[in-house]
Amino acid sequence: MNSNNSTPYSSNRKEKVIKQSWRNVATCIFLILTANVVVGEDSLSALMQAMKSDQAVKIAYQETRSLALLDQPWQGSGYLYSMPPDIMIKEQLKPERILMGVSGENLLYFDPGNQVRHQSIMDEDNPMSLNVAVFKALMNADQQLLNSMYRVEFFSTPEQWIMTLKARKDPESAFRIDILGLPGQQVNTIKVQQADGDSSELILKKAGEGNEIKTIVSRLYQELLGE
Repeated sequence: MNSNNSTPYSSNRKEKVIKQSWRNVATCIFLILTANVVVGEDSLSALMQAMKSDQAVKIAYQETRSLALLDQPWQGSGYLYSMPPDIMIKEQLKPERILMGVSGENLLYFDPGNQVRHQSIMDEDNPMSLNVAVFKALMNADQQLLNSMYRVEFFSTPEQWIMTLKARKDPESAFRIDILGLPGQQVNTIKVQQADGDSSELILKKAGEGNEIKTIVSRLYQELLGE
């Protein structure tokens, strides 16, 4: 079956894509939080402190996923939004509009085209949910908690800088997150390798911040809630 953007997925394939999307929400949070950070010779501590912001942020993204159940790479695009203290929304616009969000410990999902709405609580035992500890670590710039979950490595060369996150509790796992940027510039690429062989890459660019973005986030959040 052709799995290009214009072709509908089978139910199993679409469920796989949704599951991958939930996994990527934590990654998107990290993207949003680090998108404004300019890394030169910054330490991890400086990077975590720089994550703290009271501004609503909007980031344009392009995403490519390579999944075992898809004949061809899946491609999507849209916007990532963050509004302190604890709201993050992913608005996928292509290949179809889908909203995903996190508010506190609540996971929200809305497929407007099919009028499918789902809400749940983050649960570490549920693979469709975020790891609560990691979520809180990233949103609160808690380096100690982040280090308890990941082995964090940072490399800087004249060409680029790379931050790599690996599972601390399963050091033999193939899971890893690579976050890349040009010297002295913001994050522009993130690559996620899952333990099961699935992978994804996001290319991003900051699209705005401030009160106007806050208004957009509030509207999208109400749409997620169905209000």
